[in-house]
Amino acid sequence: MTTPASSTPAPAHEFVSEHYGFRVTLTKDWSGSDAVVDWNGEELEGLSSPAWANVTDATGRTLSAARARVAKGTELAEWRAAMVRAAPAVCSESSSAEKTTLDGEPALAWTATCSDGYDVNKLAALHGTGGYMILLASPSANDDGEDRQIFESMRSSFSFTR
Repeated sequence: MTTPASSTPAPAHEFVSEHYGFRVTLTKDWSGSDAVVDWNGEELEGLSSPAWANVTDATGRTLSAARARVAKGTELAEWRAAMVRAAPAVCSESSSAEKTTLDGEPALAWTATCSDGYDVNKLAALHGTGGYMILLASPSANDDGEDRQIFESMRSSFSFTR
């Protein structure tokens, strides 16, 4: 006799970035480290940079987030375009973006496929004087649907703390 699958959600914990002023809820199998230096907003080097807050799970998925100061009057579409230009040359960015939100702020979400073996869900948002960039990089072998579900769960749990 088989036991039915449990519908109980995995235990959760909260990751807090003191450096960039946000929190996000993750399942307990994620561990991370906060940024230790400010990000310049010019390159998307999230997975290993000390300028990015990074949280990783056992499957190799990494949620990376950073904030850079933006010029007054910067529009969200301009910020997203700058982030597309900032992507590594090994990544092919989707040409369109989906309108969404990040803690009530307008945001744009899109994907990238990278020849280094990663698929990336990306989100750009503006909050206060900063431009935020959120990435969920996942090994290409992982399930894209599951990656999207994890990304959406993180997006919906995200909150600015300042």
